[in-house]
Amino acid sequence: MTKNLDISSISLAQISAVIAVVDYGSFTAAADILGISQPSLSRRIQALEHSLGVPIFRAVGRTMHLTDTGRSILPAGRRILDELSSINALGASTRELTTGSLKVAGLPSLIGSVLPEFLGPFHQQHPGIHIEILSAEDHEQLIEVVRLGSADLALGVSHSVPADMHSQLLHHQEFTAIVSADLPENVAVDAQLLNSLTLVSLPQGTSIRKITDEVYRGFGCTPPRVITTTQRDALVQLSIATGAITMVPSIMAKSAEVYGGRQLALSQGTGRSIGAIYRRGSFQNPALTEFLRFL
Repeated sequence: MTKNLDISSISLAQISAVIAVVDYGSFTAAADILGISQPSLSRRIQALEHSLGVPIFRAVGRTMHLTDTGRSILPAGRRILDELSSINALGASTRELTTGSLKVAGLPSLIGSVLPEFLGPFHQQHPGIHIEILSAEDHEQLIEVVRLGSADLALGVSHSVPADMHSQLLHHQEFTAIVSADLPENVAVDAQLLNSLTLVSLPQGTSIRKITDEVYRGFGCTPPRVITTTQRDALVQLSIATGAITMVPSIMAKSAEVYGGRQLALSQGTGRSIGAIYRRGSFQNPALTEFLRFL
């Protein structure tokens, strides 16, 4: 016999418990954020699973992952909480944005270089808005964070944005090459230089590495050696210390001279288009609407 879904037994507390586990990565962290014990959190999720008649999480080693059912109900659960939060916020603040929240995700290099330009004025004008900033390692993860509702908006490379997302172009971020200042004064980025120096860069699949690889393909060559790091902030110093070359957004290259390095120009237009990515839909967090105006 098919189990009848008892909607009346589903509570906002249960939905909040599931979303907290997804957003904060574990039952322990979620319970702490919600201010309840871990057994209480587990009981809420088990009660929701019982009402739905299907599991929401599955154990993979020591971590919990969403089932397909969990992934499908998460956006609806977020919409319910978002709309309720919006009603409360609008009622309390009379649409003046004195309360509310805004979650912004971004690639690490953009969080440090692009986001402050917009988030600073926004916070100064709306200090009552609670702001959370999340980091995503690549474009695919960034899209997933927005799609699941873990963030209202993401700063990323505004290409290949899925049909269920909007992308608002901000600007084109130019890239530059960094080498040691010990190289001759007249050195330039060409095939001879690229074929002779070790490359320091991020792993394959990241935005910075993709642009770097495009530069190499443009000269018809490949790096003779590669030092790979996941630490974006270390690219400039590592390339200088090892006598190598790296390619980064120009804003990240400002410290090159301090560490004994030099900036070399790349072909005009080498870089990436940065945009604000957010979900399509009739409902929009008022804080997000206002932040998009700042952008």
